[in-house]
Formats: sequence, C-alpha cells, structure tokens
Amino acid sequence: MGQSAPEKPRVAWSPQPGPQTALLQCPVPDVLFGGARGGGKTDALLGDFVRHGGTYPKARGVIFRRSMPELEEVQRRARELFPLIGARWIAGARTWELPNGSTLKMRWLEREQDADRYQGHSYHWVGLDEVGTWPTPEGIDKLRSTMRSAEGYPCVMRLTANPGGPGHEWLKARYVDPAPPMTPFYDEERKAWRVFIPSRLQDNRALLDNDPGYIDRIRSSGPAWLVRAWL
Repeated sequence: MGQSAPEKPRVAWSPQPGPQTALLQCPVPDVLFGGARGGGKTDALLGDFVRHGGTYPKARGVIFRRSMPELEEVQRRARELFPLIGARWIAGARTWELPNGSTLKMRWLEREQDADRYQGHSYHWVGLDEVGTWPTPEGIDKLRSTMRSAEGYPCVMRLTANPGGPGHEWLKARYVDPAPPMTPFYDEERKAWRVFIPSRLQDNRALLDNDPGYIDRIRSSGPAWLVRAWL
C-alpha cells in the first residue's frame, strides 16, 4: 500500500513584505516601529516575540500597554494567533507560554511609578505597544534595567507608535530626528543602538484587501495635519 504524501505544515502567520519583515530581521537592540494607523504594528510586535522566543528556549518577554482596556486588544490578537503555534495561556499569571518554554507576560503600565514594580525582574524581550500614549519616557527607561540575560541571549526592546499623542515629541526627538528611517544610530547619552522602522497603511496589504474602506474612515477621523501623519 503506497504512503500518502506528508501534509504541508500550516503557516499560522508570516510577516508581510516591507516593514514587518524588516522588524523581524532587525538586529538593533532598540527599535521604534510605526508611523501610520493600520500599519500592522501589533501583529509585528507579537510576531517579533515569537521569533525571539522561538529562537531562544525559555526566553522571557513582557509586553505593555498603557492601561488594561488597551491591553485587551493586544490579547485579543494573541488569542487568535498564539494557539495556532501550540502556545498556551496561563490565566492566573496573565502569561503566554510557547512550546519551548519561552514566556510572554501581558501587562499594563499606567504611571511612571508602576515601573518600580518590575525592578528585580529579568527579561530578554520587552515590548511596548502604542508607546506614544506615555507622555514621558521615564517609566519606560526604568524598564531597561530589567533587560538582562544570564543565558547570553540578546536583550531587545521593541516599541510601536502612531503620530500624535502625548508622547509624540519625545519619541520624535529620540528615534526619528537623529537619523533617516531604517538607519541605525548610536545614542551616546543612553549608550544604546537605535533605529526607526516606519510603517504605512499601504504596507498592510492584508488589511486594505479585506477592508478597503478603512482609508476613508481614517480621513474623516481627525484634523487634516494628523490624518496626513496617520496615512
């Protein structure tokens, strides 16, 4: 009796060509990803952790939003994607665990002082979604002290943002003004390599193909200068 052909592995998610692929391939430790609404930022953030956590067994990651309601949107997308790769949700710890033991905590950080609760923690991957909602970088900078690895794994920080918001000016000064997009630069004051990877709505073909009216809704959602930045 002949053997049937092996089943092709199912792809749960893959980065779209352009900025999402650039983020997952980026070796720079500190990356700001974003610049437009609908640019696929949350997917890119979750995908980057899976790449990192899948590469380094038992890697420890944490992802933040400003508030619990905002975090729910990240968790909704994680619930759609992560079970497809065998990840399990540990509800009591608000943590996803990949099959190789890597973990991703889901947390919120409302005030700068909330970062003090994480002193003494140890993470290889730190992600902040919609970082422009934080008016200052002080709390975020405190989290950098949690990035350490006794295992020798690389430690990275991944930020996503839209234009506008209370954090617009400090983000622009720190990530956008020092160098052209896609150009790594060294922050002498903070002793850190950084890069800005811009993403546009046009880069998210999956969204535009499924919801072509989204662009028109963006155009009617704010003042002209902000809409231009979002697009």
